[in-house]
Amino acid sequence: MKLLVTLAAAVIATAAGVFAVEEETKTLSELHADAVAEGGVLTIYAGGDINSQQDSLRTLWKAAFPDVNLTIIVDYSKYHDVRIDNQLERDLLIPDIAFLQTLQNFPRWAARGDLLAYKPAGFSQIYDGFKDPDGFWAAHQVITFGFSYDAAQLGNLTAPSSPLDLVDPRWTGKVASAYPNDDDASLFVYKKFVEKYGWDWLQTFTQQRQVEYARGTNTPGAAVSAKRKAVAFASSINLVPAATATVQPVFGNGVPFLAWGQRLAIFKKAPHPAAAKLFISWILSKDVQTNSFGSRSVRTDVVPPLGPGNFTWNIPEANVAEFPAFMADRAEVERWRQKFSLYIGEVQGPPSPGWFGLFPGK
Repeated sequence: MKLLVTLAAAVIATAAGVFAVEEETKTLSELHADAVAEGGVLTIYAGGDINSQQDSLRTLWKAAFPDVNLTIIVDYSKYHDVRIDNQLERDLLIPDIAFLQTLQNFPRWAARGDLLAYKPAGFSQIYDGFKDPDGFWAAHQVITFGFSYDAAQLGNLTAPSSPLDLVDPRWTGKVASAYPNDDDASLFVYKKFVEKYGWDWLQTFTQQRQVEYARGTNTPGAAVSAKRKAVAFASSINLVPAATATVQPVFGNGVPFLAWGQRLAIFKKAPHPAAAKLFISWILSKDVQTNSFGSRSVRTDVVPPLGPGNFTWNIPEANVAEFPAFMADRAEVERWRQKFSLYIGEVQGPPSPGWFGLFPGK
């Protein structure tokens, strides 16, 4: 009987894919040799707004591994995830790796057996909230959303200290925002502001202040950079701007914002698993996380620019733990999206990355 119980437990464990995966012991040089022997090709589907958002990553990779050809397709995460689902259903998978904002997909893919469990060297140093304990997925960078302003464009205006300030008539026509009913991270930021400042605040802000809405969470920052607007809303913020930067984030003192770990994973049917393992090991290495990600690092052994111990995930207003739960409740997400559509209207315009169809990167 004891033997039967043991065998049954082994069968269950095998079906669930829960055998422990140890951290990688190969060096990057050895993994690089494996990737070259495999063919020297790697394809990634990356969540984002415009192709150039991944240019720095492409440059870093080419400098490190010029003989492993990297293709990164940038599209909205909400299109990449269903594109991947469709490719898996048809057994025509293109990407080896995906890193996306749609966090809810990674536990789902893992449960279906679509992901390859892999723990790079140093996996234990990744913040626990940013990784699957069995190694099916992990985050490779922290992304922060909220709002910011350009001090060089304020004129007679006092710098805003919270979203409440922006309902003042003097801010009319000075704010650019991503559509909260188009992007779930922007949606979450608006949700947190409404919960704190109320629906009356939202009504005044959206219907009387001539906010410029556009598709792509990069567009508010672009409007500020072009000196067309003074405030970038519901979009990326830099918590530690350069000393000479005039664009400043608004956070702290109870003002909510959003920080999340952008999850990535290797697919079990990845056409190039050796190159995928090289990429995961490289991008999560202490060297790359320290020198290329800095304040966006997911590792606990990389000293954050805000000071020792001041990790983004320790800031209560960052809502790091709440966002994955929000993303997992798709019915709740849809309710918030439709509520905001009442105030803002339907999303207008083509997707900012372009339209890639069924099999980009093929």
